[in-house]
Amino acid sequence: MGKAVIKARNLKFALAGADKRNWFGGNPQATALLDGASILFPVGETYFINAVIHYRDQIADPKLQAEITAFQQQEGIHSREHRRYNEAIQAFGGDVPALEQNLKDEIARWDDSAIFKLAVTCAFEHFTAIGAHFALAKEGFFDKADPEYAKLWRWHAIEEAEHKSVAYDVWNQVGPKGLAGYRMRIRALMLATRVFNGQTLHNALSLLKARGETNRWKNRLAIWKFVFVSPGFLWGILPAYFSYFLPGFHPWRHDNRHLIEQYKVAYEA
Repeated sequence: MGKAVIKARNLKFALAGADKRNWFGGNPQATALLDGASILFPVGETYFINAVIHYRDQIADPKLQAEITAFQQQEGIHSREHRRYNEAIQAFGGDVPALEQNLKDEIARWDDSAIFKLAVTCAFEHFTAIGAHFALAKEGFFDKADPEYAKLWRWHAIEEAEHKSVAYDVWNQVGPKGLAGYRMRIRALMLATRVFNGQTLHNALSLLKARGETNRWKNRLAIWKFVFVSPGFLWGILPAYFSYFLPGFHPWRHDNRHLIEQYKVAYEA
């Protein structure tokens, strides 16, 4: 089973300045949905890094050790750039620190054992990997988007695809085996599903209200259309999402290195 090479690209994106509250093709609801997801990343990615590196000393495989380092580097830069992104979008309206605090409060209620943190990280990494695949594979997904925001999201998608198995490979070495391990990772997936979807939607609706888009039903209908109809994000990720329930699941059973190769050339120095 092949894997992609994990490479941290230390890029900075020019997001501040002009009012780009509708940067995703002039669609305020789709923009707010992606902005709402971005708000989760600085807190989330710090959580993921800590969960994985906690077990570094238990990993004897030098290749996986190197991948852990590259994962840490990529996620650290993602966190930095999404913090800059979140600072930029706050100028369009919305209390980003308060929305971040919602996620921190949610995390504080979780099982804080190191092994469950790793299980949660595996689950969220599955979400980001399948979302990344959709964004790269869906023809024309970013064609009408502001070029700099599109550039950031493609970069993030490439790197999420590259490192999608690191947390899971660590889990396979240190996590509980058999039914106990399976039940824990599925419990973590259920939590991640609820939190990622719920917090992203809450953030999006909060941003829309702050940006002057106050018609609740219009906003919900437009988000529903984005998710279910065009581009149909949900239908695009469902098969890959359910693959996580297979006992022999591994992220690289879904080999999308061709997409990484197709898009990464734009980010090579």
